[in-house]
Amino acid sequence: MGVVQGYRKPSHGLFRFIPDAWVPYAELMRLDRQSGFWAFYWHYLIGIGFAINIPPFSNDIDLMSLVVLAAHLGLWTTIFRGITCTWNDNLDQDFDRQVARCRVRPIPRGAVTTSQAHFFTALQIAAGAWVLYPYGDLTLIHAAIDGVMLFIYPLLKRCTDFPQVELGFGLSYAIFLVTSTVGKDPLAPLLDPSLDPSLDFLGRLSKVVKSPLAQSAACLYVAGILWCVIFDTIYAHQDYLDDLKAGVKGLAVRLGRKGTKPACYAATAVQVGCLVLAGHLAGFGTPYYAISCGGDALLLAWMIWVVDLEDGDSCAWAFGPGSAYVGASISAGLMAEFWSRKYGF
Repeated sequence: MGVVQGYRKPSHGLFRFIPDAWVPYAELMRLDRQSGFWAFYWHYLIGIGFAINIPPFSNDIDLMSLVVLAAHLGLWTTIFRGITCTWNDNLDQDFDRQVARCRVRPIPRGAVTTSQAHFFTALQIAAGAWVLYPYGDLTLIHAAIDGVMLFIYPLLKRCTDFPQVELGFGLSYAIFLVTSTVGKDPLAPLLDPSLDPSLDFLGRLSKVVKSPLAQSAACLYVAGILWCVIFDTIYAHQDYLDDLKAGVKGLAVRLGRKGTKPACYAATAVQVGCLVLAGHLAGFGTPYYAISCGGDALLLAWMIWVVDLEDGDSCAWAFGPGSAYVGASISAGLMAEFWSRKYGF
């Protein structure tokens, strides 16, 4: 197939070294676009900060152990993002051909066939399972649950205005996966009957629901969902006019350019409230409230204020650097909480 108008082969990073035949697959994994990696990875860093602070406090974890865990989860994030993006592109290829920003992706432009993309998805799933295998069955179960939620996401664009909510369910679920890697999974009694064989499913569910740790994780999970809804709704305004023509559903189309910012401010207020409640239930202290909660509130409100919904570059900025400030603030507050408790300052 000839060169598609508007397509330019990436020439930065690893794209300078890999064979031309591999380029479309690297593009399917979005290795040429790092902002999406961070949209996934911030939730894992937040999960690490949460996991090491909740009872029993991880006083035995040192800096090197945290770096190794973060690096391992970074590798998983790269693969997992590749899995979900490849699947999304395969299902959305007909829509993508109608959207200027998306028609140069590998499948719409004919560089990768539908069958090749499905096979590549399967290969990535196998690689991801290998990466997470050392952390045990519960972690693999969480990865499978997360994968199912994100596999549903592209289908919702066809029948509902709320696909961003489903995306939030998937991205924020990283919190539960990470807690399982350090042996503090709040959902473990529900997913592993061997932990308390005397209880049936309803008994295990009741135990989880009544647990302050599970309640705290749930609040943090909801906060992550709302954060994702905010930045992905803003991001979708890049394609607002094309989506209207193509019939793609979503919150950007539903709310419009006048309704999006007020809705995002309201979601921010609830999101900050969830962060505060998560800290209260987990017994966190001043560093968490000041940096994670306070920083999140200020930075998210500022991001919404300054973004121009009619400017695609501005919407992309909010998705990338703008949202990264929020993720960094929440993560930094959790790490400050950990070091202050570990060393007593």
